[in-house]
Amino acid sequence: MNQISIADFNENLFRSSRCFHTSGITLALSSDIRHTAIEMIKKFKENGALISFDVNFRGNLWTGEEARECIEQILPYVDIFFCSEETARLTFHREGNVYDILKSFTDDYPISIVAATRRIVHSPKNHTFGSVIYCSYEDKYYEEEPYRNIDVIDRIGSGDAYISGVLYGLLKDDASCQSALYYGNATGSVKNTLIGDLPSSDLKEIQSIINAHHSTGLQLEMYR
Repeated sequence: MNQISIADFNENLFRSSRCFHTSGITLALSSDIRHTAIEMIKKFKENGALISFDVNFRGNLWTGEEARECIEQILPYVDIFFCSEETARLTFHREGNVYDILKSFTDDYPISIVAATRRIVHSPKNHTFGSVIYCSYEDKYYEEEPYRNIDVIDRIGSGDAYISGVLYGLLKDDASCQSALYYGNATGSVKNTLIGDLPSSDLKEIQSIINAHHSTGLQLEMYR
């Protein structure tokens, strides 16, 4: 992974992709892969792909200042930006509430969508999970009732699962942040109940979870 080069990829990849996603973990692994990732971001952007980036800061890989200096170089190319409120404060020195913070990134860079998950840890095995999405071209925040009192089996990977749901919603429904919110929150929430780093829910299950979450009527036990 640390020796990966842009030359390892077929040129057709850059011309045929709708969206390219990477994260701060990749950038932090080595200077070589950091260079490759940045070059790939630029090349995908040149070919019309959406650029999605998750800060996903890890203090055992690099310092906050190293992360900020590197990530700020690529933010002019990013369309969809994922950053937690805590990381925004500590790494990027943003101030204000979560709404001020999300909007501030779009004020400073040509970012279209910024998203932050919001997790309340009631106990190690009981969490509430939701998120906030800000859309700069609508100047609108998207939120919904969070998924409350989740029985947590394994929270590792729930942030990545959330992002997969958000990107699916955006690509499926013509950049709909409402759709992105629904799929992101549902996918991230259900991942907490599954063992292992990767979610294993199919689309039918996620859609049933979304429907149940928004239902105000009688729900069968088997669909809860």
